[in-house]
Amino acid sequence: MEAKVQYFVRKNCSERWHLEPETLKFHDLTFVIRGSAAYYSRDAAHIVEAGQAVFLPAGGFRCAHTRGMECAAFNFAMDAEQLPLSAPGVLNWGGDEQLMRYFAEFERAWTGLDPYQELRCQGLFLLILHRLLELAGQRENPHVSEIRRYLERHSREPVTVAEVAAHLGLHPAYCGALFKRETGSTIHQALNQIRVNRAIALLSYGGSRVGEVAEEVGFSDIYYFSRVFKALTGSPPEQFTR
Repeated sequence: MEAKVQYFVRKNCSERWHLEPETLKFHDLTFVIRGSAAYYSRDAAHIVEAGQAVFLPAGGFRCAHTRGMECAAFNFAMDAEQLPLSAPGVLNWGGDEQLMRYFAEFERAWTGLDPYQELRCQGLFLLILHRLLELAGQRENPHVSEIRRYLERHSREPVTVAEVAAHLGLHPAYCGALFKRETGSTIHQALNQIRVNRAIALLSYGGSRVGEVAEEVGFSDIYYFSRVFKALTGSPPEQFTR
């Protein structure tokens, strides 16, 4: 497996920091160490908190903003058949001390004058990627991961806990309780969050009215959509239009 890091930065970002909309020519993997940020892919918003990382693949759309964060960001190239990540998304790394040490070591290698700098950075980045995948795989119950995937695939449709449970072969009461225990949210709340994240991306991208976006992401009632949107973001959907 080979990966070439094209750009690396570890920095503190103020509330004025943002990334302009662009189509990526590289894979973007950003670890949030402190604070939070919102990254937007083509049809979704990825809210990334401290202890999480966001992956956005080459060829996709990206823009982002924050109210303040510390991050370690890698732009890299890797053959598609070797890349262990494919879809845009958020992964948990939990502020892992080993990863923090890797970040510090990578920063020293990246800014140093070692004649084998490129080889050393490649090796360290692969260690970082491996550790992230190891941590992300350990931190979520497989049933919860499958529930998330089901909600992502069917978020534009009416979804019930009974349908999700039937898909997993679980009792509805157990399915709902498991998801709540593991994530702190109900399945219905998670579904609304997915819909609102997509709505933010569509509204921010421009060219769509609020009612059109509400219907596109799975809300049949624009007034209910507006209530849910404001409850989850603190702002009405009109504030995100361009």
